[in-house]
Amino acid sequence: MQQHLSIGDWFELDIADGRATIRGECDLATASRIQPWLAIFDGQPLDIDLSEVTFFDAAALRALLEMRQRNPRLRVINPSRPVQHVFEITDTHCLIDGTT
Repeated sequence: MQQHLSIGDWFELDIADGRATIRGECDLATASRIQPWLAIFDGQPLDIDLSEVTFFDAAALRALLEMRQRNPRLRVINPSRPVQHVFEITDTHCLIDGTT
């Protein structure tokens, strides 16, 4: 699995400063790419930077929650406003603070 994946100008998975970073629109069209890409970090403590996510929907949330089941040490850092909004309305702050 490659460490950098770009889909057009609107979605990117990358390693930045040693950290998994997701940029752009995280939706039904891109969520299926998130989980397999994050699996390359399986079992390792995993901080995911979502500061440059511009759109985030239920499909993207589901991908992160499923990865969290596989890797309890997964944690979101720097969530953008769209990500924070979804976490607030779904009460999934556990992805930010690393609690169960």
